Amino acid sequence: MKQNEIFQMALGLSGTSWKVVEVNLDLEKTPGQLNIRLDYLPGSLFEHPVSKKDCPVYDRRPRSWRHLNFFQYECHLHARVPRVDGEGKFGVATVQVPWAQPGSGFTLMMEAMMVLLAQSGMTVSEAGGIVGENAHRLWRVLHRQVKEAHEQMDMEDITQLCVDETSIRRGHEYVTVVCEPLNDQQNKPTRVLFVTEGKDSDTVGRAKEFLKEREVEIEKITEICADMSPAYTKGITEHFPEALLVYDYFHVIKLITTAVNDVRLRESREFPQLLKGTKYLWLKNEENLSPDLQEKRRRLCNSKLETAKAHCHLAAFQDLLKALEPSEAIEGLHWWYYWVTHSRIPEMIKVAKSIKAHWKGLVAYLETRLSNGPMEAINGIIQTAKRKARGFRNFEYFKTAIYLIGSKLKFDLPSPVPIHPHQTS
Repeated sequence: MKQNEIFQMALGLSGTSWKVVEVNLDLEKTPGQLNIRLDYLPGSLFEHPVSKKDCPVYDRRPRSWRHLNFFQYECHLHARVPRVDGEGKFGVATVQVPWAQPGSGFTLMMEAMMVLLAQSGMTVSEAGGIVGENAHRLWRVLHRQVKEAHEQMDMEDITQLCVDETSIRRGHEYVTVVCEPLNDQQNKPTRVLFVTEGKDSDTVGRAKEFLKEREVEIEKITEICADMSPAYTKGITEHFPEALLVYDYFHVIKLITTAVNDVRLRESREFPQLLKGTKYLWLKNEENLSPDLQEKRRRLCNSKLETAKAHCHLAAFQDLLKALEPSEAIEGLHWWYYWVTHSRIPEMIKVAKSIKAHWKGLVAYLETRLSNGPMEAINGIIQTAKRKARGFRNFEYFKTAIYLIGSKLKFDLPSPVPIHPHQTS
């Protein structure tokens, strides 16, 4: 088999109007550059990008594309790309070549490698270093590929949503992330649907407009999970009045653990010898403590410390939510509220009243068991990516990164690495 035929097969040009006409290695450039020149067969007709009719060549324009490296050498494709005349209102237009998207300076295979590296956990700068390209050029590819893949996301049969915020940078700057939670029955993983700036009630309205644009049937969304922030509560009740608002269990637990720690801090000033360095002794679950720390906590719980009583409130709340039957858990919640509000511990009474004010949403959790747990895992990955990148230039960069990490996007790109038969079986 001739050299040109080998490269033609490797580039996936078999069965097209294109062929490899020249291959040369330029060693004068550092570290060397492999140049592959392409041309089309004489008399070929090409589809007009607007009229979709096959037309003869009108003229040609020289173009070049960066391809995956060949061994240690940069590889570039070169071709004189035809333009065709669609006549009348369609006019003259450049045809689409099979190895690259219109207007891109990279081949599809090269763009696929960029996306793969960016999804692997590398920063864009690190990925740029591997492929030998400036990070700004990679970002342009990622913005376009992520936008196209996100527009093609399947959003049929969405019945549940999770809403949460994540920080974009220091100074209380946040974005709101809307997810579809894990759905085992439909074999759907947790995935990010929509990202927008801010964390006020308007963000929920923007999420609704986005879903409507994507032809999601809003009335079929029956449950939405969020934290207990007034902004999200207001937004969900206004824009999704038919949906059941479910308060996230983990945020409720966080409220109680914060109250327990506030009690400890107050009593630490009065009993420093007993409570110094015991923060996590009260906040960790029993199974996460060493035997010595378990014994120490038991001794402190036998004292008359309000911190010990507050810890018992936390443990009891966690236990009652483990009930299998919603009615049993709801009955336990009534008992818990009465017990805590009669404890004479101001911090715990305050948090109990806050839970009472959000009673319906907490009962909804007991009935549905819908939580933001999987979404918090995605937020953790997002924040890790943000730290590795040392922040993002602006919101658009951050949004692209979130969709790339959390939306389970499917890209219309070839695989940049070989796929063996046993990997697809």
